[in-house]
Order: sequence, then structure tokens, then C-alpha cells
Amino acid sequence: MLHKLNIKNFTVFSDNQFEFSPGINMIIGENGTGKSHLLYLAYTIDYVWREALQIYLSEHKIKDKESWQRDLAEKLKRVFRPQRLGRLCRSKNKQRAEITMIPFLAELATSFSFYVTAKEKVKLEQSPSFKSLEGIDKPANSVFFPTKEVLSFYPGFIRAYEEREIAFSAIDYDLCKILTAAPLKGKPFQKISSLVAPLEEILQGKLVLEFNNFYLLSNEYGKMEISLIPEGLRKIAMLSYLISNGGLTSSSTLFWDEPELNLNAKLQVKLVDSLVALAKAGIQIILTTHDLFLMKELSLRVEAGETKIKFIELLHNNAEHQVIQGDDLTDLFKIVSLEAALDQGDRGQEIYYQEMQAQ
Repeated sequence: MLHKLNIKNFTVFSDNQFEFSPGINMIIGENGTGKSHLLYLAYTIDYVWREALQIYLSEHKIKDKESWQRDLAEKLKRVFRPQRLGRLCRSKNKQRAEITMIPFLAELATSFSFYVTAKEKVKLEQSPSFKSLEGIDKPANSVFFPTKEVLSFYPGFIRAYEEREIAFSAIDYDLCKILTAAPLKGKPFQKISSLVAPLEEILQGKLVLEFNNFYLLSNEYGKMEISLIPEGLRKIAMLSYLISNGGLTSSSTLFWDEPELNLNAKLQVKLVDSLVALAKAGIQIILTTHDLFLMKELSLRVEAGETKIKFIELLHNNAEHQVIQGDDLTDLFKIVSLEAALDQGDRGQEIYYQEMQAQ
């Protein structure tokens, strides 16, 4: 799981440090402050890190320096899709991007850098020592939910991505690959059934994969093509299915870009119920949001003692980026959604008073 991420001269970030909790982490900020880029970068490193751990555990091989450098560079290009790697440097005046990812065991840290002139190569500064993880059978997955769901274009997507030049990020491909696994059954499913049931209650049905197509087995309407299901519910269905098939397990990290999209407030409350339950089950959650209702709902869960949340705010400050972090929503400096809501209320009152005076 991701504990700390230090970023220097990467896209919009000048020199910033982030600290994450093993439970729920919420990132907020105005458009252009780097919320999605932070998510993409953390996911990229976490994915390559877990892939290397899988090789170590299954084949007892330690990835060499060249492999680390190649895999990190390739994943950065496939996730961010720049014309060349050096385009991810903050500006020409900042020649070198430096990134360090530190899990909760410091000896597992990964650090690398690359120059603004780089085309497809990074320099590995530090690779993790996996020897302290002896006894682990299988590493948990790193999972990314983008703003758009993937169930509707899942059929044939994996093959198309592997064989053709298509304008999709590796995030979509990775998610489709994890979705291919069949659901668990027997005792393994019984262990996670309490996490799945509330989500299937929201769906009023169950997601199934048949002949490379996803369907919702609706309690009321029977088998429905996934394209007939509202987009917000498709994301709930993805979450349910990935818990059911073991794609999300204890020690997994779930990155979710704006989970509130296409969900009404009532469903957001139910989604937060599930996110809190997933955090208690040992799944790390890192999400971004613009939605004031979702922020306040998560904050209420902290006040009620249901969970702990790390709140992270990204700010523009004289062309530099500032990071505010706290354990409560009130620790943040400037909640743009709240300011906009208050301004809207003030404008509503002003119109009301003008109408009263005109009478």
C-alpha cells in the first residue's frame, strides 16, 4: 500500500510531498491542480511495484535495474500518453523530474528520475527490497476506476488494445484484464459476500459475464445488456464484480477518479457505506472529487467514528502548487465547492431582497 509520494518537477507539481492513510484518502482541488495526474502517477508506480513483487514471489526472481527502468517508462507512457516521456517534466526550466514512492515498509521504496529531453527512458535511483515480504503468497491488485466506466466497451477491447493502435490509456486495459476473472465461489466467496451484498442491493441485481459480454441479472427485468443500465450504476456493478472475482482484496489499492459522477445523493450515501466497509476490510482507497455532498458525507463518517480519512487539498499559489493535508475536512484551507455553494446562496438572497424591495 502507498504511504508517501514525493514529486518534483512532474507535470503541474513543482516540489510536493503527499502522505496517505491505509484506509480512505480524498483528494480535492480546482480543475488543473493535478488531482487526476496525482492519481495516475501513484497508480503507475504502484502497478509496476506490485508486478515486480508478483515476479519475485512466483519465480523467485529480482527484477534488474534495466527492467525496472523499462517498465516504469513504458507504464508512464501508456497511462499518460505523452508524445515523449520528457513532456511529463514540469517545464523546460525544470530539467529533471524526480519521483519517490514509499510504501508502509520503508525498505520497499522506489525512486526514479528522468530529464525533459527523455524520449522513453527513466533512471532508477532506488529499487525495493522484497526480502522483508517473505511468506506472502500473492500480492493484491492495484485497481483504477477512471471517470468513464469500461463495461460497455469491454467486448473485444483487450484484443483490440493489444493488436491495434487505439486512443485509450493503459488504465482502461488494466481494468478490463482484471474483470476477466470469474467470480469466486465456496468459502472464498463467503468471506467477501458481506461486501458484495449491499452493492447488489443498490443494483437490484447481479453482474455476470457471458460470452465476453457483461449483463445485469435484474431482480425485476431479468437479463439486461449492460448498455441499458445507467452509467453510474455500471461503476457500482464494476465494484461489485471486482470484489466477487477477487480483483479487490485486502491490501489492494483502489484509485477512483470522481466516484460521484452520475450518482444521485442517495446513492452516494450508499456508496460511502461500501467504501467504509472496504477500508475496514483492508483495502486502501484513494479518490478524487469535486462534489461537496460526497465530501460532507465522508466527513460525517469521520465525525461519527466510523472510519479515518486523509483529506488532501491541492492549491495554486503564485504559480506553485501547495498541498494541504489533514484528518478532517475542516483542516483544509479552501474548499472550492463550498465557496461556490455559499456564493450561490448569497446570490439567491440578493435576488430575493431585490424582489421584496420591488414590491
